[in-house]
Amino acid sequence: MEQTFSWNSPTRLGTNGAASQASAAAETAAHPELAIYDSIRALLLSTGLSPDPETYELFWLYATGADAALVRELDRLLAEGPIARETVTALRRAHVGAIAAGEVQELVATARTETEQLEEGVRTGQRELAAFDSSVAEEDSALARGLSAPELTELVQRLRRANARMMSANRRLEAEMRKTLLRTGELIERLAEAEAAARTDPLTGLLNRRGTHDALRTAMEAANAADEPLSVSVVDIDHFKRLNDQWGHAIGDEVLRHVATVLRAQVARLAGEASFVGRIGGEEFLAVMPGAILPRACAAVDAARASLARQVLRRASDGMSLGRVSFSAGVASLRPEDTRETLIDRADAALYTAKRAGRDRVLPEAPAHNGAGPRPT
Repeated sequence: MEQTFSWNSPTRLGTNGAASQASAAAETAAHPELAIYDSIRALLLSTGLSPDPETYELFWLYATGADAALVRELDRLLAEGPIARETVTALRRAHVGAIAAGEVQELVATARTETEQLEEGVRTGQRELAAFDSSVAEEDSALARGLSAPELTELVQRLRRANARMMSANRRLEAEMRKTLLRTGELIERLAEAEAAARTDPLTGLLNRRGTHDALRTAMEAANAADEPLSVSVVDIDHFKRLNDQWGHAIGDEVLRHVATVLRAQVARLAGEASFVGRIGGEEFLAVMPGAILPRACAAVDAARASLARQVLRRASDGMSLGRVSFSAGVASLRPEDTRETLIDRADAALYTAKRAGRDRVLPEAPAHNGAGPRPT
């Protein structure tokens, strides 16, 4: 049984019957955003998940429809049954790309500890240097008063001891600095790894949704600045849920990796090395092709589709045929007035035209009706 939620007609729980419902309707009319909160509340109640910030943010994106791929994937998962906290984490990795709060806290705590240790080492060095300066000043005053030979000998001994302490302190501080620099380097590496993980889909190794959108924004800025073409394609594997249901999620994961590999290779080969592919949803990918006009971009993506169509996939354990895997795709080219959202929306619309036309095909965006069109070469 498929479970659905209505974002336009939220249900509020209450004990006052019609009066409570009328009050709720009045509140929602005054503050339409309350419908979103009610929808999120319904999701939390139905799933039994804790309303922690990570889960709440994910459900907010779902309830507002801000992430169409997330809506489709979460709809599928909810229809399949209860979802676990681990599923929320995986969805955040794929769609939000956020580093887990615990990981951030650990890195911040480590950085704070390293900073405090370095500060304490510096303060200790300052105290020892002040003590050495004081010793030298005292002995200088003694020399000014005039000393006998035995007193001079003792003064030299005291200076030698003070110098030895200072040299020891310098060596200790240098060792602490070396250790701190080493630990700081390790921390920087961990931060870089965490950032890469936050931008990378762990299953396919492609950019995740956050990383893809960031890279697309950069590519669009570069194309606009250079007055060069850029095309994108939204790609969706056909009947992926049926494949998962029939063969299991492990096989589904292998199919995702295989499609990602083929798509990335063909797009780079035919649309240029500057092209890249990201996974933006469960079985959905976004190919970004700087420098490619619409026909070239369509040809590159269709080459990946044709390559998959020629392959019969088999299960590694026993060689059983899994059949052929196909995908549908829509392609759109950058227009001067485009935002990231409008460009992707046109490619997404072309994708669904391809789905309605029978799947296993790549279709370009509909022509512009207002005189705007793809950027000329």
